[in-house]
Amino acid sequence: MKSRYKIFTIFFSILIFTSLIIYIAGASTGIGEEIDHFPGFSGILIKDLKTQEVLFSYNEDRLFTPASLTKIFTLLAALEILGKEYTYPTSFYFSSSVPGEIIGDLYVVGRGDPTQSPEVIRKIANDLVQKFGIRYISGGIILDDSKFLPEEFLGRGWMWDDKNPLIGALTVKGYITKEKQNYYFNTMPLLWGKIFSKGLSQKGVKIEGDIRIGETKEGLKVKYIYYSDTLDKILAYMMKNSDNQEAENIFRTLALEDNPEEVSTIPRAISSLERVIDKVLGLKWGKDYILVDGCGISEYNLMTPAQLVEAIIYLYQKYDFTILNYFASTKENGTLKERLPFQVWGKTGTLSSASGLIGLLETKKKRWVVFCLMENNYIAEENDPKIFENRIIEYIYQNL
Repeated sequence: MKSRYKIFTIFFSILIFTSLIIYIAGASTGIGEEIDHFPGFSGILIKDLKTQEVLFSYNEDRLFTPASLTKIFTLLAALEILGKEYTYPTSFYFSSSVPGEIIGDLYVVGRGDPTQSPEVIRKIANDLVQKFGIRYISGGIILDDSKFLPEEFLGRGWMWDDKNPLIGALTVKGYITKEKQNYYFNTMPLLWGKIFSKGLSQKGVKIEGDIRIGETKEGLKVKYIYYSDTLDKILAYMMKNSDNQEAENIFRTLALEDNPEEVSTIPRAISSLERVIDKVLGLKWGKDYILVDGCGISEYNLMTPAQLVEAIIYLYQKYDFTILNYFASTKENGTLKERLPFQVWGKTGTLSSASGLIGLLETKKKRWVVFCLMENNYIAEENDPKIFENRIIEYIYQNL
């Protein structure tokens, strides 16, 4: 009897093992064929979200230019350092001894709020007038953008001929360059000031002085602080729309939270992110990965599919399925809208000869998987990497 039981146990074990090999081989064959036909360099990692079982892997530990997949690390670092409830303050300093009149200059101090479109800036002007009944400013409007190093209005490794977002402590949402030229220096805070000044004038405020850039005069007390939406909402918009300006401003803000009295610089922002990634993922900057911006425009960035998948798994383990709120979806507006006929939540990435897609989906077999696809070194005009990605995601959905 014992012999029969032993034989049955061995037979059953062999059957399970053989089924597993056939299952993995099937995945390898289906996805492997797509890899064989893709002319560029690709890396793939697919895991069971809940058990972390590897379902398929290929070049998962090789370094790739990640493009906007970089924003996964920006999301993680922002949640860890700043927190969901963080709001961006924009502070206003002035002196007033007569109701409705500002004696001297009105100072505006920015800290990198990336949500201030012209409409928002005009609303801030209106709120200020309503709150203080301002009718007259004897001086001018001084724009203090010193919390971000003004010279770093563009990021490291950004292509000179790209339409790059301008970065600063006082940001006009959506303001980009057409070429990398020195004349863009200081243009964004001055544009912010012009929009703000016009908003005041439209409410009947007379301003005697001009608009200029400078630091806040010592001894003045803050009179009013405008707060942005919560970071939770900002991150969701940034991720779903792959907003480079928002992502880069958030990245630079990390340094201010670590050192509130200091000026944010790119090296300090890198250090802030580096500490978080080391703490939660055990990865070393310069050894395991390189990241010099928060948006992914930089050609210097290097990351692996495995690192990005581990970041998603960490976020899932900490926030559960609420992390889906940060990702674009095939069922709503965003970078994935209508790209596939079934529900996928993900983050896209695109640069010249660099593409990627990372995300989560529930397969037809009701298994939740996390995946990362990265492609580099292909000629985009001849080979659309999005087709390659879609075919693999289709295979995952149908077969895993």
